[in-house]
Amino acid sequence: QINIEMVAPLAALFLAPAATSAAEDPAEPADKADSARLPAVAPPSVEDLLDKLSKSADKEEAGTLEREIVSAWNHSGSDTVDLLLERAGVAMQEKNFGLALQYLDTIVGLEPDFAEGWNMRATVYYLLDEYELSLADIQHVLALQPRHFGALSGLGMIFRELDEPEKALEAFREVLKVHPYFGKARESAEKLEKQVEGQDI
Repeated sequence: QINIEMVAPLAALFLAPAATSAAEDPAEPADKADSARLPAVAPPSVEDLLDKLSKSADKEEAGTLEREIVSAWNHSGSDTVDLLLERAGVAMQEKNFGLALQYLDTIVGLEPDFAEGWNMRATVYYLLDEYELSLADIQHVLALQPRHFGALSGLGMIFRELDEPEKALEAFREVLKVHPYFGKARESAEKLEKQVEGQDI
């Protein structure tokens, strides 16, 4: 069964809003052109959004920021890679992990600097219980985007499966620094804290 905590960030792949253009109505008055002379406001960068996410006041605000960030992460700048990523996501939803890996192997070969290709492949490996392969791909993700909350969460989940609670706790704490409301990260951290407290570290 697909672990929703790990796969949840992929949902935005299918929910990203289509690009819209603000075409001017020819019936608008001539003075409308004055507003066109105002400097365009650049959209916030992913790093700006991550900064806001770390300080989000509540789950609703965090969820809005998360969707914007994931939508940005899912766009590589290459139509071919984006299409392959979408097909990999569909294959994962259908639990056709072999086909998903074929798409993802192609993606990381074509665009090795595209973090989401590595992240999605790490997810597939996790779902196949190939933890070492998943860890290797997560390292690629975090080298490209150190604040990738999905990859950090995956790191915690793998260390938990490998019975390394201290490392798992550290990973979930990193998740919460970036995204205070991500999935079950807080619940996982609290459980691990109780487990680790009873051990000699």
